[in-house]
Amino acid sequence: MNYKSVTWGLVCAGLCWAVPSYAQVSFDFDSIDTLLTDNMLDEAAGKYSSVMLSFQPEQATRLGFTSANEKLTLRTPQQSAQMLAALRAVRQSVEQLDAKQLSPAKQIDRDLLLNALDDSIWQEEQNRFRTDPLYYAQALDAVYDLVVKPLSPALRQRRDLAARLTALPALAEQAKTNLLSPAPYLAQLAMEKAYYAYLSADEWEAALHPDLTDQDSVKQVQRTVYNAKQAVKDMFDLFKMLSQQESSQDFRLGQTDYLRVLQNRYQHKVQNPAKWMRELSAAVTTAQKNLTLALEPFLQPAETDEMTIVGEDNSAETKPVAPVKPAKKKKKSKNIQPLNAQDFYAAAKPLLTAEPDENPLQTLANDAQEALSFLIQQKALPNRGMNFAIAALPQYYAYTQAYLFVPPFGNQLDPKADFLLRVPSGNQTTQQELFNQDFNTPTRKLMIAQELVPGRYYQAQNMLQNSTVRRLYPAQSLQNGWSLYAKQLAKEQGYISLDDELLFFAWDEYLRALTAFVDAKLHTRQYSYADALAFLTQTHGVNETQAENILKQVTLTPGKAVSYQIGSNAITKARKALQSKQGKKFNEADFHAKLFQIGNIPPDRLEKELLRLYKQESKRNK
Repeated sequence: MNYKSVTWGLVCAGLCWAVPSYAQVSFDFDSIDTLLTDNMLDEAAGKYSSVMLSFQPEQATRLGFTSANEKLTLRTPQQSAQMLAALRAVRQSVEQLDAKQLSPAKQIDRDLLLNALDDSIWQEEQNRFRTDPLYYAQALDAVYDLVVKPLSPALRQRRDLAARLTALPALAEQAKTNLLSPAPYLAQLAMEKAYYAYLSADEWEAALHPDLTDQDSVKQVQRTVYNAKQAVKDMFDLFKMLSQQESSQDFRLGQTDYLRVLQNRYQHKVQNPAKWMRELSAAVTTAQKNLTLALEPFLQPAETDEMTIVGEDNSAETKPVAPVKPAKKKKKSKNIQPLNAQDFYAAAKPLLTAEPDENPLQTLANDAQEALSFLIQQKALPNRGMNFAIAALPQYYAYTQAYLFVPPFGNQLDPKADFLLRVPSGNQTTQQELFNQDFNTPTRKLMIAQELVPGRYYQAQNMLQNSTVRRLYPAQSLQNGWSLYAKQLAKEQGYISLDDELLFFAWDEYLRALTAFVDAKLHTRQYSYADALAFLTQTHGVNETQAENILKQVTLTPGKAVSYQIGSNAITKARKALQSKQGKKFNEADFHAKLFQIGNIPPDRLEKELLRLYKQESKRNK
């Protein structure tokens, strides 16, 4: 589709749909010029959304435009060239707006829009249709967007899903035509995605005809699924061949592009790369020290206050033993030998136990509600109710992860299946292993804190009334950082408090610090894949399977691991500044309510925007 052929009536209709009347941003301007400039920014945001709708329907679906659901993004040189021209035109229109004429809130929206545009432009400039097999494998995720999300009426949703499945053979042909000697490691990861999609094809058929009785319709569904499954097999074979070919392509970004991704996608500009790398290394050291301290209770021999005496007739009698006077505590050495992943594995092994549950989804929802009530009683969160929508994780995802948080798409106000959880299945032994792994108490509490309450699910629900730009193009660093901050908040308030919970908390912090460090070292090409694997397994004792999963994660989403720390640090810094300024008047629940009101903005703007909000509130109260 030609960019100029897109009608702005469609844009207007889409944006009016995207923002309900109650969610409109309050007027924040001093003159008619400011109002007009604000409106021009909204128009530019509409054009950007229209470009996505026209050229990247998979992304448009995630923005909330259901009219894109029946299409897959074309991966062709012509499509890429047209989209690049359209994006540059939109960016130019945003750049021409005088930031000083915008209201304070719209100035932040302008920054978010420019960052999102710059990231989209950079991605198109990489010619991913030629170099990145994962770009084609993303279409499989786009199919599952329609399987798991209630984006439209059921009949329409099944029709859209059938259309995307029908488009998979053409996509497989595009991959075969366009891909030229990509990086073998990227091809290997794309091959794994195709493999899991092929094994999970039964889920497509179940989603397409849950209640069909007409035999002709059933046969049509079966043909659609068969052809789609064959296309996935063709993609698998292609990716497998490419993964075995020699290629000069490097899957690592290099320092310039990596820092650009951090700036545009995660709104973090690295001023001094060498100093920043030292900070990431220091974070690993700190996390390792904290893990060592958390392991202490599990390394001490257990005290006994009873002893069993066996008589000559083999009868046993248990008698209490007088308590031994505790020895004086030795002063802790400043040079404690740091412990690592191997020590955690040994300590955690006996803690990985959980009772089988007939309805783990409901149990988790109940636990999350209890966590919410607890944090409201502690006056850590605003007193707002929540309706949790937790569903079973599709097999396609469950092969590689225990749970998945799917942010609300656009203005999707009915959050069914926003949180997807792996439900143990298989024989009794396999089920028990999965319950032990996913549902032991410390793991479950961490998952609730980071992902549900007060984590990203709770945050997303409280940000549905943000401006269109902030909902569609948020600062991902602050979005991810909230998850990390939420876990810390749960610990501060005593939700995570027992020794085993604190151990898993410290382990999670340690693993995140390692992942962020490897992310930066790998993509700035200071580490090869072998270097990164050795750093994780040999230096820090991470088992090889977990280390390989970490490297897959940082390859699939460069910069994401670092973004958690960026966002969390920004929230913590702003909170400390306000606590220092307000003293005893500081209200924690109100602070978090204001964070939600502001939305996920660039981290370096957060503190200033919070101060502006408090100042406005103070004026109103006076």
